[in-house]
Amino acid sequence: MADERRSEILDHLKDQHGLAQVTMAWVRNRYDTSWDKLSRPRADAIAAWLKSQGVIHQPAELPSRETERVLLYSQFTNIGIVMAAARGEGFFESKPEGALLMLQGYAASLAKQQSNRVTEGALIE
Repeated sequence: MADERRSEILDHLKDQHGLAQVTMAWVRNRYDTSWDKLSRPRADAIAAWLKSQGVIHQPAELPSRETERVLLYSQFTNIGIVMAAARGEGFFESKPEGALLMLQGYAASLAKQQSNRVTEGALIE
């Protein structure tokens, strides 16, 4: 298995703050450089590896067509945690109550930030 470039997928996600849209050809080329094309079993193998790395993808079933674009996100980043909670994926898949609590807390935090901005704006005027 030629996996010397797999870390490039994770590095790209890190560079993009945990969220990236790429083509399946791009993913295939970094997952296994010896593969000249994708197939359903190969897309499934990539999906299993991504899952083992804490990377969630959309669509839920990775396409086997190389021209298809996919959204990848790391569930261990700030945006990934919010996305996983909102979609009920990753570690929130079996914990909908935890997802709800996390999202309610996040929503309250955003509301407070907005309120603070309005208050600060009123003080400046």
